Amino acid sequence: MGTRDEYRKQVHQMGKKEFTFLKMQEYGFWPSHLPTPYERQQNETQEDFEARKQLLESFQKLSEQVAEAYEQKREIEKKLSSLQKQYQNTQDYEKMRSVVAQEMMKESIAKRAEKKAQRELQKQQKAQAWQKKKSENILFVGRGYSSLLCKKETDIQKLTKNHLPVIQTDKELAELLQIEYNTLRYLTYHRDVITFDHYYRFDVPKKSGGTRHIAAPKTQLKKAQRQILEQILQKIELSDAAHGFIKSKSILTGAKAHTTGPDLLINIDLEDFFPTITFERVRGMYQSFGYSGYIASLLAMLCTYCERMPLAIKGETKYIKTSPRILPQGSPASPMITNIICKTMDKRIYGLCQKLGFTYTRYADDMSFSHSGKNEEPAIGSFLNSLAKIIESEGFHIKKEKTHILRKNNRQYVTGIVINHNQIGVPRKWVKTLRASIYNAEKLKNTGTPVPNQTKQEIAGKITWLKTVNAVRYEKMIQKGMAVLK
Repeated sequence: MGTRDEYRKQVHQMGKKEFTFLKMQEYGFWPSHLPTPYERQQNETQEDFEARKQLLESFQKLSEQVAEAYEQKREIEKKLSSLQKQYQNTQDYEKMRSVVAQEMMKESIAKRAEKKAQRELQKQQKAQAWQKKKSENILFVGRGYSSLLCKKETDIQKLTKNHLPVIQTDKELAELLQIEYNTLRYLTYHRDVITFDHYYRFDVPKKSGGTRHIAAPKTQLKKAQRQILEQILQKIELSDAAHGFIKSKSILTGAKAHTTGPDLLINIDLEDFFPTITFERVRGMYQSFGYSGYIASLLAMLCTYCERMPLAIKGETKYIKTSPRILPQGSPASPMITNIICKTMDKRIYGLCQKLGFTYTRYADDMSFSHSGKNEEPAIGSFLNSLAKIIESEGFHIKKEKTHILRKNNRQYVTGIVINHNQIGVPRKWVKTLRASIYNAEKLKNTGTPVPNQTKQEIAGKITWLKTVNAVRYEKMIQKGMAVLK
């Protein structure tokens, strides 16, 4: 056996736990072929840890139950001892048992009543605390849309780097949007059935036929969406290919990006562009900026809506949900959201076009690709297949019936601007219509009849557009129109 100094030295070197188990193994108290609990804990897996944790919790509960049982036993023994002293000179054991039973029943009833009162009090306190928390925080925004409200982590560094406002609480968001906190709660809460709709809904005819469904936000929501646009969305960098709804860009800049009279022009439309962008995609976009799941969810609720069907129920009009939450056409924030979400797609398409010698621009869901004779023309089918793969992988779909392949002998146009000639222009049919309007207005003027205001406004608007597109090319028509308007 080693000396006491040697033991102290070993304890100092190995540690008290390791030394103890070593000696236990030496003296046969612990099998040498089994790992010690300390070694086992060091090398345990996540599953082992969870199992050990569960066992410890079960052991703790059992220990508490055993302690409670012993406490009850001590109380009973104390009562019996007291009664034995009280009835030590009597032999009436039935009376003793009856008294003991009555005493225990009274105590049991009193304890149950006390515990019930405590539970009721705890329940009330819990309900009051929950109501207070609900009044001070947005904890639920509707079934199916609240899953990330528990995620409060904000990437402040990323937001600061991108010059975006740091928003960590719902109250900070309300302050940024310049709306009341209760208004924010109201605007971000989703119901499947509502009596008041936050949107004006109407249809406008498309040039190609059919109608486009427009949902324009009402005053309070529109104010919030405009603040989101100005304070957040307009600060995000976009791809050079995007020309829609961006300051300093327009359908004109998109057309001018292409060479006039290209050998090949391909125009593509995306199908159901706005409805394809769902609440989940918008929420993910805000998270990518650095906002928490909580703030991203609230912002996405403000920027999306669901299609609804009006239904009369007991003399009152209700609006019933008919779609998941999607991006509305008519919101001031929606166009910029589409540009941001299409950023990755634009980048991938631009890379493909660079390899094959195409020029690419996009205005909302209108995509144009031009190819000049400087490079050998690639196989159109192969190019369209590659394009479709990129678009589909980004969550969009090509509207096949709106895909147009235009050569020099066709009318080549980019978002309504004709690029066939050396100078860009407007469609001939459009020019003929304006020429006829000016001619009829001149006839009325020459006969001394006043030109109707509606006709004047139509001519003025078209002249302004001609000046914007190509003032030099349409100089004579612009002058004629101006003369009619004097």
